[in-house]
Amino acid sequence: MKNKKKYLLLLGIIVCIGGIIGGYRMLTKETLTKRQQDNVVKRLAKDYYIQSIEFTQFGKDQMTGAYLLNIKINNNDKLETTIPFNDLERLNNSSDSIGLNPIDDFEKIQREHPLEEIDISSIKITYLEE
Repeated sequence: MKNKKKYLLLLGIIVCIGGIIGGYRMLTKETLTKRQQDNVVKRLAKDYYIQSIEFTQFGKDQMTGAYLLNIKINNNDKLETTIPFNDLERLNNSSDSIGLNPIDDFEKIQREHPLEEIDISSIKITYLEE
């Protein structure tokens, strides 16, 4: 009987520790630096006419492992989308293109020719909190 109580106590302690660790992992919020968000804006402005961009949410999908970035362009609810990234390192470059989906929603703001020089100073950016 004593061994059974010890076993149940040990099992209870393990479950509590697992719950604490699991809860902490769920509360760990992913974030992007301002520089990484500026890189996303540069990459988008290269191919799309953008007057404003609002970063609305960023996190990691625990099921797929992909990072998901939600944005809203030109203060238009129809121009909201989620951009997936498999690797956070991709957010450290400002030159690659990013395609927006669904294509039909974004083709009206797509540039005919990508810009070579990108200046984002005239774009209103609403950043995620760091």
